[in-house]
Parts: sequence; C-alpha cells; structure tokens
Amino acid sequence: MKKNKSIIILSVPVIIAVIAIIVLIANASTPEENFITGIVETTDVDVASKIPGRIDTIFVSEGDMVKKGQVLARLESKELDAKLEQARGMMNAAKSKMDMAHNGARPEEKEAVEKLYFQSKHQFELAEKTWTRIQSLYNDKVISTQEKDQVEFQYKAAKEQMDAAKAKYEMVIKGARYEEINGADALFYQAQSGFNEAMAYHQELELIAPITGEVSKKITDAGEIIASGYPLFTISDLNDNWVVLQIREDQMAGIQKGKKFTGIVPALGNLKVDFYVSYISSMADFASWKPTHQKGEFDIKTFEVRLRPQTNIDGLRAGMTVNITLK
Repeated sequence: MKKNKSIIILSVPVIIAVIAIIVLIANASTPEENFITGIVETTDVDVASKIPGRIDTIFVSEGDMVKKGQVLARLESKELDAKLEQARGMMNAAKSKMDMAHNGARPEEKEAVEKLYFQSKHQFELAEKTWTRIQSLYNDKVISTQEKDQVEFQYKAAKEQMDAAKAKYEMVIKGARYEEINGADALFYQAQSGFNEAMAYHQELELIAPITGEVSKKITDAGEIIASGYPLFTISDLNDNWVVLQIREDQMAGIQKGKKFTGIVPALGNLKVDFYVSYISSMADFASWKPTHQKGEFDIKTFEVRLRPQTNIDGLRAGMTVNITLK
C-alpha cells in the first residue's frame, strides 16, 4: 500500500510536466493573431461666413442631416442692403445713358429737328432771293448803301441759322459718336460690376451647406454677432470615413497600399468589415519608440496607416474603435 502511494506521489510531477509540454506544443502550433485598434475618422467641413453680421435665423440643429446647397442660417446686415440698392441705382442710371447713346434721339425729337432745319432753309432761300434783288437795285442806285447793308446782314444771318440747323439735324440723324457710345458702354459695365460685387456679398448673408452630411457642431445661436471667417457649423460627411492606425515599423511587414484587412467594430455588434490600405505615412519624431537600453538598439518609427471600408457601412461614425487583425 505504501509502495503504491509512493508511486502516485512520484508520478504527479511527471503528469504536470506532460500537461505543460502539451499546452506549449498546442500554443506553438496555433498562430498568434496580432490585433491593433484604430479610430474611425470622417471628413469634417467648417461652414463660415465671408462677411460680418448678426445671425437672424438658424434653420438646423446638431444631428440634423443636410443636403448640399441647403440654407443653414441667415444673417442680417443693413449696411449691405443699402450698398446693394446704391449699386443697383448706379447700374440703372448707367444703362439708361448707354441705351440713349445706342438708340439716339426719339422719333419725335428727330421730326422736330428736321422741321427746324427745313424752316431755316426756306428762310435762307427767301433771304437769298431778296439779297439778289437788292444788289440789282443798289447797282441801279435805286436804294441807299444802308438799305443794302441791312438786307445783306439778314441774308448772312439766315445762312448761319440754316447751317446750324442742318448740323444739328445731321447729328441727331447719325446719333452719338463712336467714342461716346464706347464711353457709355464702359460706364455701364463698370456699374454692373459694382452691382454684381454687392450682390455677391449680399448672397453671403445666407449660409449654404457645402456638402451633404450631418451637422456635428453648431457653434453660435441666433442674435449673436459674428466676424468674417468665423465658423458657425461643422458638417461631417458620413460617407467619407476611414480608420486611423498607429503602427510601429517592426509591425509594418506586408502592409502596403491596396492590401485588404478585416476589422471588427464593437459599436456595431462586432460587425466584421473589409478594409483596404489607402494611406501610409511616417509620424512625427515624438511618436517614435525609444530604446530602453542604448547599446545596440535603435529608435523605432511609428507610421500612420489609414484603412477605408470597401463599401459604405451604415452606422459607422467618427470616434468608433475598430479592431484590425494584422496577419
């Protein structure tokens, strides 16, 4: 009995050793999977105004889905309203002058000038005949020199009036000169550019969504005064996301652009997602791994690796963690 008990006691260490060897062999035969955790990031776009002003109305809240081109908020600026109306008035005045230069006088004005010209022409013809008769009478010594001079003066005055009426008539018929038309055109285009500029600034009173996405941040409220360039909203593009990994260079073997990996998203019920490498870049020196013993060891660089899902994943949002298996 004592002999059997001794055998059992001696065999216990042997059994433990055998079990340990079996466990070691099993672990050695099973390839160890190398997991690394990354963070999901998305494209964020800040929406800011080019002009200062007071926020009149805000149409969206955080968490709202918006479409590209949708109005997010509206500002008020009485100064811009006044400048727009001023520019509009200057443009309309310049256009009237340009139209007048191109179209010339109205038909009624042309008719009136034509009548004045023919009237002065008839008066000149009468004065010319009278002057011819007076010259004959003066040569026959029938009238005095003073009477001849009076008729001659009337004749010359009638001719000058006719010439002036003719010049005005021809000017109205021909219209404005080429230089006057070009000048009127230039003034209109200048005024039009000023109006377009004022309109462009006035349109900035409405803040438009530049992309389709979710309003992730709303920084201000209605009634506040903002400066130019101050962001009011942040919109996240939920269809443009990626996973950021920080990998030591001694783990980079086999990682290259285009390579596919499988990741597990705990926030989506451990959903398995297929990713591919879209970006690889070394990080700054502060992210390097430093050796604990200087002799014979070197710093280990850290690389930023970005993985994009092969298809859009519903519910994948910025900040979620993804466990990636590096094989």
